[in-house]
Amino acid sequence: MDHGEGDPSRPDEHFLSASAAKKQFAVRLVVLGFVALLFPSLAQAQQPPGKAQRAWAEYQLFAPQRAFAVSADGEASQWWAAAGGEDPGKAAEQALSRCTAQGRSACSLWAVNNIVLAGRDWRSTAPVVLPPIGRLRAQPFWQNAGPQAAAGLIVWSHGYMAGKDSTLTPPQAWVGQFLARGYDLYRFDREWIRDWPGDATALADAVRQAKALGYRRVILAGQSAGAWVSMAAALRGAPADGVMAVSPAHHGEVRSMRDSTVARAEWQQIVRGLKPGSRIVVAFFDGDDYDVGGRGDDARAAFAQSGVQAEVIDRPPGFKGHFGGSDFAFARSYGACLSAFVESGARQAPCAGP
Repeated sequence: MDHGEGDPSRPDEHFLSASAAKKQFAVRLVVLGFVALLFPSLAQAQQPPGKAQRAWAEYQLFAPQRAFAVSADGEASQWWAAAGGEDPGKAAEQALSRCTAQGRSACSLWAVNNIVLAGRDWRSTAPVVLPPIGRLRAQPFWQNAGPQAAAGLIVWSHGYMAGKDSTLTPPQAWVGQFLARGYDLYRFDREWIRDWPGDATALADAVRQAKALGYRRVILAGQSAGAWVSMAAALRGAPADGVMAVSPAHHGEVRSMRDSTVARAEWQQIVRGLKPGSRIVVAFFDGDDYDVGGRGDDARAAFAQSGVQAEVIDRPPGFKGHFGGSDFAFARSYGACLSAFVESGARQAPCAGP
């Protein structure tokens, strides 16, 4: 893996001005339109045969990298989603091996990510890559539609661990709910995090650029450090339509904190500073080593006072730890109600509680 980029001490020559970004988008969208004439979109594609159609419908609700494999008679099918990496190779291997083990006839790949293969080798189907938006980059190997055709843009911000490159980690599985609604997918990747305020400001600026490019809706989503920076960007005035903050964290594990009240106070500053506009979702889980406690109550009190539309998912039963939101069971249980709330304000169980 090339670690030569991402050092925030150096200007990144890949960051584009708004005018340059618009020009690059115009050129690449022409290419994208030509490709769309040649190959069907996921929504327009032929359905897989036989019993595989039910699994195919479920597959489309989960995040990349992902792959769908099916036997020739449709009796066997398997998919794999939310795999890391720059391409869906790992997901393809898993889907094929599981499908072969399940069925009696040979399996082949039907799709990778949102690209129906129609008999092609998946390596030959790399989609047109849309240009960066500020410090955001397009999700690798994901076929984005562009600002005018997409329903909106969801921006995934990953977690962070010192000494570990998290830029190839996948979005959490529930992000697929927004992709199924027609959203494009970009990432806010930070191999190093040395300037928290600067990152939050850059993310807020990128949301403004995305809106200027024509995206009708922009959703910020993240886990851990990515959840925190998404909330901080909203505090800095990012014109996001929604913010999805799962296990937000910024100060490390509680056992390593010199003074845990600092982490609590800074969280309170964020939730008390947010103004109505974006729909906010925050989620906390039992057994989270990064959670100082009480932050769900802080959020509910702050949002009740400010009038911010929000759902606070606080220690739901059956999900534990800092990565409780990464569980596929969480995506199945909460994905639909999360996306419904952010999209329309609809409050549905189990997000809305009993």
